[in-house]
Amino acid sequence: MARKRHGRTIAKIVIGVVLAVIAFIGLQYNSMVNEMKRAAADYSQGDAETALKRYETVEQKLRAYGAMRIIPAKDRQDLFLNEARLLYSMKKYDDAAERLEKENEISGVTTDGRFFLMRGQIGFRRAIQTYQQSTKKDVNLLEENLLGAEDSLREALRLAPADWDSKYNFEFVNYVRQNLASKNDGKVKLLMEEEAKPQTKELPPELAG
Repeated sequence: MARKRHGRTIAKIVIGVVLAVIAFIGLQYNSMVNEMKRAAADYSQGDAETALKRYETVEQKLRAYGAMRIIPAKDRQDLFLNEARLLYSMKKYDDAAERLEKENEISGVTTDGRFFLMRGQIGFRRAIQTYQQSTKKDVNLLEENLLGAEDSLREALRLAPADWDSKYNFEFVNYVRQNLASKNDGKVKLLMEEEAKPQTKELPPELAG
């Protein structure tokens, strides 16, 4: 009898510890979700840098707990996308692209059209930036870089045919690239004047998804 009681006591202790750990993880995750909501609020108020710092803090905590691979996939994807969108808005295109690649490192090639849309936008900005900053204005290189952006947008449109942003950006980049292929100097000048494109309706990170 004593052994049975001892066994029950140990079992209760183990169950208690497991429940305590689960409760702790739940509290920590809720805290991170709330932090992401605060980041969204910062973004909506125009404070992109503070919003980015909050998202990065959440990411660091998830990695510290080894929880990045076990949280809901959509939460993880929204986190990476929101970081990328903020970096994109700050014109840190290389950093934005690096955030998107983090999802591939975890899940392999993503089938989320939002990632391809973002890659296409980043690719376009990089192509224009490279062209403008280069001493030798190589239209062929610009066309090649735009083709990469167009491919990403084509995939975004394939994955989400009804997405207006993907459709608009794909058609715009395709139009620009075709005009470049014609070696029309006037069209190249027009491209520089239209450097702000492709644009999408600005959405706060909390509305992404």
